[in-house]
Amino acid sequence: MKIRIALIDDHPIFLAGLKRLLESNDSYEVSSIANSYKEAWEKINFENIDIALVDVNMPGMSGIELLKAIKQRSHSCRVVMLTIEEDEETIYRAMKEGAQGYILKQDSPERLLKSIQACVDGEILLSNQIYSKVVDRIRKVSPPESSHSIIFSTLTDREIEITRLIVQGKSNPEIAQALFISESTVKNHISNILHKLEMKDRVELAILAVREGIG
Repeated sequence: MKIRIALIDDHPIFLAGLKRLLESNDSYEVSSIANSYKEAWEKINFENIDIALVDVNMPGMSGIELLKAIKQRSHSCRVVMLTIEEDEETIYRAMKEGAQGYILKQDSPERLLKSIQACVDGEILLSNQIYSKVVDRIRKVSPPESSHSIIFSTLTDREIEITRLIVQGKSNPEIAQALFISESTVKNHISNILHKLEMKDRVELAILAVREGIG
C-alpha cells in the first residue's frame, strides 16, 4: 500500500517538481495538493493522509498554524515542515507543535526522501543545521536541571546511551552503527524509552534530555 502524501505550498513550480520527485518512488502517492492554509483545510481530508509536507510561509495563516490544526483533526497524519526558514524560534515552535521533520528547501532530494522514510518508520529526521538550532533553543529556554534526573533514575545505561545519540541528531541506522547493534534493536530500545518516560516522540525526549544535561 502506497504512502499517501499531501503537499501544501504556495509555489506551483516547486510543487510540480516535488510531486514528480515523490511519484518517481513507487512507495509514494501524492493524493492532495493545496496552495494555502484555507485551501488545504477545505480541500484535504487529513484522516486519509499519511504525511503532509507543509511550507511555513503561505498566504493567510502560517504553516505552523496549519500544523496545529492538522494535529487537532488527525491523530495519524504526520507533518514535515518544508521551507527556507532557518529562524530558531520558528523551528522550535514547529517541533513543539508536533512536526515530525523540518527540512530546508535547499537540502538535497535524497535528504527529503530520507526524511519522509524516517516519518514512515516513526523517526524524526532534521537537517543537521536545523537539529543544532533546535537543541540550542532548548538549552536557552530550558537550562539543565541538576536536582532530580528522571532519565538517570528511570532508564538503563544502554537506554541513556541511545538517548544521548538522539540528542546529537543521530538516526536509527546511525545509532545502530555507533553501538554495533541492529536497527530493530534500536527501535525496540527507543519504544521502551518513550514508554517508560510516557512521551510521544523523540522531540519530547530530546527536550527532557537537554534539560537534564544529556547530549
